[in-house]
Amino acid sequence: MRTLLGLDEDTAVMVRELACTEPGCPPLETVVAVLPMDGEARRWTLHRPAEQITEDDLRAALLDTPHEGACA
Repeated sequence: MRTLLGLDEDTAVMVRELACTEPGCPPLETVVAVLPMDGEARRWTLHRPAEQITEDDLRAALLDTPHEGACA
């Protein structure tokens, strides 16, 4: 994600794998958050375990509008 977005070293990238409890949702989802020193946090949710996420999946997620504000 750092490479795809061209992020500097001061921008934190957090990846969390969470249990999904919504009906029809896979049992695990992965939340990727970008936390810049200045500016709003952005996050994307990918509906699969982190170990199954590919670079193509990350690229596709970046096409979606990120969630702004606090991270899940």
